[in-house]
Amino acid sequence: MPHQGSPQQQLPQQDAPGGPGRAVPAEQKQPAAARPAGPGPDGIDWEAEAAALEAGADPVGAGEEAGHAEGEWDGHEGEYAEDEYRGDGADEDGDGFLGEEDQSREAKKKRKENGKKSGRRNGGACLLVALVLLGAMGGAGWWGYGFYKDHFGPPPDFAGPGTGSVKVEIKQGAAGSQMGLALKQAGVVKSVDAFSKACDKNVKCSTIQPGTYSMPTEMSADGAVQFLVDANGGEKLIVQEGLTAAATYVKIDDKLQLPKGTTAAVAKEQVATLGLPPYANGNIEGFLWPTRYSITEGMKPEELLKQMVKNAVDRYASLDAEASKIGLKTGYEVVIEASILQAEGNNPEDFAKMARTIQNRLADKGKVNGKLGMDTTLQYALGRKTLDKKDINDASNKYNTYYNAGLPPTPISNPGDAALKATLNPADGKWLYFIAMSPTKTLFADTDAEHAKNVESYCLAAGQKFDAASVHCTTK
Repeated sequence: MPHQGSPQQQLPQQDAPGGPGRAVPAEQKQPAAARPAGPGPDGIDWEAEAAALEAGADPVGAGEEAGHAEGEWDGHEGEYAEDEYRGDGADEDGDGFLGEEDQSREAKKKRKENGKKSGRRNGGACLLVALVLLGAMGGAGWWGYGFYKDHFGPPPDFAGPGTGSVKVEIKQGAAGSQMGLALKQAGVVKSVDAFSKACDKNVKCSTIQPGTYSMPTEMSADGAVQFLVDANGGEKLIVQEGLTAAATYVKIDDKLQLPKGTTAAVAKEQVATLGLPPYANGNIEGFLWPTRYSITEGMKPEELLKQMVKNAVDRYASLDAEASKIGLKTGYEVVIEASILQAEGNNPEDFAKMARTIQNRLADKGKVNGKLGMDTTLQYALGRKTLDKKDINDASNKYNTYYNAGLPPTPISNPGDAALKATLNPADGKWLYFIAMSPTKTLFADTDAEHAKNVESYCLAAGQKFDAASVHCTTK
């Protein structure tokens, strides 16, 4: 066979690096003399390989025995790292990208080490990606759950009947959401929406009466509605507008089944602890707010008195700012005037006209000279309804508004909302006199003569005598 370096001999066509059956690249078919000996551009000395094949030798094994010059490719290592090839071209049978894989001990060891490194890198990367994906999926799920709860889920609610006890005031005319707000602020229910929905489901919710209720805390909304509904038919104390403190004490004694005078004694002894404001000067009259109060087993009179005082103080908090617009100096004077209106009036529809009459008399400097001339103020001080000439002519009595100009020193009853609103918003008119003829009829007058005629009619209808000099009813 000609020498492999003969210029006339071309390399035999053989399997290309890509596998059996592939043609040798065109640049490899040029005559041997046209190119230098040694490895070609692809890093393989194809002439040496061909000679080895002719001789029946293993070119790779021969290379191992003979060794290689520095920088010469040996089929195992060099410019291209094995893990790079295996990442792209290694198949399941272990064939390398350029042909049969090197099975030498050194190559196997290197492949094993590179495989461990690659496995560690790939495993760590996969774990990191998995954790990121799980975190993203968990965050999205949590956000979606929160969105559902906020927009479509049931409102927050407690479970069970609750524990402990707290006082809650349900105001006159309060709707379901307003009751729910009061209960949520007191810690009875968890949300206003839950109570409102429970109220809508219970047809008796609209029958819940105003008042102060003793309720457990952290109870279900359904349970709270039912509690209030049941309390309507349970133990309660209703304090009407216009009652005096003395009359209220009697009602408390009766409701709590206490000996007569018990509540009056408690009010006197504990007046400093009942929550009265400084401007009341220790006088509880006018601060026993009229409304409905829940009665619980073992309740003490001071508990009720504190509730009543607190309700009144809260209601009166804004009166100082409103007093000047009706010619009064303080919010306490507003309460005093409203208490007179409440005691004098029968029909709330007439309250605004009565309020204007009182204010006209207080402002008048001529005909009545600032004197109210009210029976009710004198009756309050005397503790009785009937009056005689001696009572009316007693100027020493500070509650005698026939002789003493201006308002009396304290309220004479416990006014309600209607009287307070009328006092602050009087009707327009020039009236100086009024007299309540019946629970539904009040007569107003601008002149003395007209008023005297109205009073006389009233006295005769009541079976009393009429004193023309004082324009007043008497029993003697």
